[in-house]
Amino acid sequence: MDLKEQNWNNFCAKHLNDWHGIWTIYSASGEVTDTFQCVRSFRSDREQTEITHTNRYTYADGRNEEKTWQLYKPSLRSIFFEQGAGAFNSKQLELGTLFAVELFFRHEDIRHSVVAAYQDGSNLTSMLSIREDAASPSKFWSSELNLVAERKLSENWIGTSQTMTPDLKVSPALPTQLHWA
Repeated sequence: MDLKEQNWNNFCAKHLNDWHGIWTIYSASGEVTDTFQCVRSFRSDREQTEITHTNRYTYADGRNEEKTWQLYKPSLRSIFFEQGAGAFNSKQLELGTLFAVELFFRHEDIRHSVVAAYQDGSNLTSMLSIREDAASPSKFWSSELNLVAERKLSENWIGTSQTMTPDLKVSPALPTQLHWA
């Protein structure tokens, strides 16, 4: 199968859904600047050749807002692995413009996304944490909004590692071990 088609199929298989989420925006210094609920919907046409992305926001003051757009933008690149991890990112850094990346981490029907936005490629302007559940508003995510100041990771962690080259070739999944000192 063509690698671009496989990337597209990976997205369609794992992300076409209604994702009920809690969105929290942090400043570059880690302060919470806003938090709200959102249902993020990804829908395709029958042939799965076009994706429509709709966000339905519900704010703390009771306001509702809906925004819809086509997923494809020439300035963006999407990368999606078979198990559900993925990313949307700017293709190229251009001075004077916003550079952003969204990383998707999926496990069964829950997903966590992190968006980092940079101005001029070097100045972090904000971070967005999106905690989502495909079934309904989640029972699995905490309502805690503050960042953990320090995390003490210890012992050996075991997982898998995969890489993707710029031409979308995906390496085989390899066992990997991380040791946190």
